Amino acid sequence: MADAKVVHRLLLFLILVGLAFSLYATLETLDPALQATCSVNSYLSCQAVDSSGFTHTGPIPDWAIGVGGFLLLLLLDLALLRTFEVRWLNAVTVVAALGVVTAVYLGSIELFVIKAICPICLGAYLSGVAVLLVALWLRRIRASAEPERAPSRVSGETA
Repeated sequence: MADAKVVHRLLLFLILVGLAFSLYATLETLDPALQATCSVNSYLSCQAVDSSGFTHTGPIPDWAIGVGGFLLLLLLDLALLRTFEVRWLNAVTVVAALGVVTAVYLGSIELFVIKAICPICLGAYLSGVAVLLVALWLRRIRASAEPERAPSRVSGETA
């Protein structure tokens, strides 16, 4: 069985990796010269995605969703690290799952509408998937470490 502390460090690392990808996506949006660093061809191209006009969800830029999501995960994970309370692990798991749903939505727009993939965005999407998988792994470790509860007696029952 894996050590929960080691797995938790992996969770924290993956959140920071996702945050780094999201922050780079922010920078490349603000400084178009950076788009050339992650534009391999017409299909793997940050520039094609950024200039598509499909990089907002309503009024919110997609990069802000990534930065906000990974910052929220970081705050929740720091609370988990401090207290090891299951409610924080549950919150990390729920936010990570919502992030994966969001990544599927944004990735679908890249694939089917823009017809290009931003490698930086893909890195953030995959980081989010990894965060969810590691959070689920931690939940499994926690569940296996909890002692089995004895069945509770119903009032009026005799031994």
